[in-house]
Amino acid sequence: MATIKTIAQMAGVSTSTVSIILNGKAKERKISSATEKEVLAIAASIGYRHNVGAASLRAADSTFHYQIVIFWIADYRAEMMTRFFKAIEQEIMSAPVPCSVLLKSYEAGKLNLAMTDELIRSCHGIIICNSSEKDLEIIENSDFLRPIVLYNRYSKKYSAVTMDDKSIGFIPAQAFASHGKRNPLIITSEATFNGMNLRTNVFSYSCTENGMNLPPVCCTAPTAKGGYDATMHALEKYPATDCIFYSTDSMIPGAVKAFFQKSVSIPGQIEIIAVGNNPLDRCEYTIPSVSVVYLHMEKMAVQCFQALYRLMTYEQQEPEFINLPVTYIPRDSCPEY
Repeated sequence: MATIKTIAQMAGVSTSTVSIILNGKAKERKISSATEKEVLAIAASIGYRHNVGAASLRAADSTFHYQIVIFWIADYRAEMMTRFFKAIEQEIMSAPVPCSVLLKSYEAGKLNLAMTDELIRSCHGIIICNSSEKDLEIIENSDFLRPIVLYNRYSKKYSAVTMDDKSIGFIPAQAFASHGKRNPLIITSEATFNGMNLRTNVFSYSCTENGMNLPPVCCTAPTAKGGYDATMHALEKYPATDCIFYSTDSMIPGAVKAFFQKSVSIPGQIEIIAVGNNPLDRCEYTIPSVSVVYLHMEKMAVQCFQALYRLMTYEQQEPEFINLPVTYIPRDSCPEY
């Protein structure tokens, strides 16, 4: 097992020097930057994980607890954050060892600026949410001193909890085809990760496999206004459209308004299905109610925490990959198939 003594021998320094560096006090104790980098590099290369909680136990008034950092992107997905954290909070309450959570926001493509060495050394584990492809590339090419779990992203190196992106695209195509639809359309936002492309690609492929035409794609903002604008545009440019797949139910309030203004009957003239990544009742009380391929975010949050807990407690030492199923919820806009 990798120890501080091992690192000290490999770096040619004392164990006390290694301990000072791993506790983030190199500058305070005037240890050179070169020595600090070398020690941290060696620690990462041999898979050493410093127990930051052990130091706190030396204080008489301290109680050991795991410190977790959750990185969440600062964009339109902030609304989903409350669902994620509520589920995490419930899991923490039942954890055998107390845990505290620090939320750290970041900009797409700039995760590396938020993941400072000091912050990483101060925690026991990390959950990274909604990272861009650029962020993922940086993560995959880096070695960290703490265990990491990725939320809804694929990785060859770190534990990851994902949704079944293939089914997200497959289910709507099957539903539309079973109702005899011929002219599908996709209304989506700019892909923030490869899973979004996988969903639309599978939908397009499944449509053609079921004898439907290849769906055109309209790109818009993942908002109610984006849904309104794209739907109005699609109804004018593609009048033969008889079914639409929306990449997020955030667009649905605007889309429903567009159909109403254009006097388009749902599902009489056009059937619609959206990816349900908002609360379940988001599309339940629109008129008409809208069918969704529902993503179980709370279940994903629970799996992320449990996977990280297993890593922090050394119950799990190798990366594990968890893929959760999605659920089709038929409503007025597209009946059961």
